[in-house]
Amino acid sequence: MKQLFNIGIAGFGVWARGVQSTDEFLQARKTGFANLQEHEFVNPKPSAIPPKERRRAGLMINLAVEVAHQACEHAGVDKSLVPSVFASAMGDTAITDYMCRKLARPEKLLSPTKFHNSVHNAPSGYWTISAENRAPSSFVGGFRESFGAGLLEAGSQAQAYGTPVLLVAYDIANSAPFHDIEPVTETMGVGLIITDAQTTSASNLAVASCAYGLAGSTEKTNRTPSEDALSTPENSALNTLASANPIGGALALLEMLAGLDDPDDAQGQTLRFSAAPEAYVELKF
Repeated sequence: MKQLFNIGIAGFGVWARGVQSTDEFLQARKTGFANLQEHEFVNPKPSAIPPKERRRAGLMINLAVEVAHQACEHAGVDKSLVPSVFASAMGDTAITDYMCRKLARPEKLLSPTKFHNSVHNAPSGYWTISAENRAPSSFVGGFRESFGAGLLEAGSQAQAYGTPVLLVAYDIANSAPFHDIEPVTETMGVGLIITDAQTTSASNLAVASCAYGLAGSTEKTNRTPSEDALSTPENSALNTLASANPIGGALALLEMLAGLDDPDDAQGQTLRFSAAPEAYVELKF
């Protein structure tokens, strides 16, 4: 395992079944996420995007933009200045399905709006416009490892820039044929403000050392197989929700953050997320 750097987490946003804001997630944790599965998923309507544009944007873009604004507001960072990293395992499968079906027809007619929304960085484009943000923005696509890869990228950029970095991870529920590749049965988005713990002026919810390692390398590290396990939420209802989406592991991090009364309360906890097929990123608080 290679120790990389220390990061802070200054704020988060979330949108999923039964939890549609940072405050709702914090309150739901106090009640043990009771009745989480009884709620219907509600499509986000980010106020930062005008209603006409929201209708054109579609679910994935609205989801990403909503949690991005939530995270920045929770952390108290300037939306117009924060660099950003966007991460998704499957991208906008609804638009991809639409385009493939249209292109399979003889006339091959595509909606210009859907076409320009089909690229992976479309959510970051809507985010930067809605926040009047001209800072660097990038996209990470790593299939099931997208959240861990995005976390590693955001942490690296926080070190390079010396400023907070916005990480937004999201995937939407899909259907065949994409469901056969990677079944996603719950739509979910998470935003995090990642900081350089050494230089940032942001107030962190928690601080962790960040390390990168290879899964199963027990001979070189003397680790047991159980220590290579990836983190999942402790709450059973939240874990069920997390298991239905490739970026669901992020809910384990949010669950821990929501239970803190003080940053020092996180000390001794370790979370691990897959960042590549045979590698992981580890946060040790």
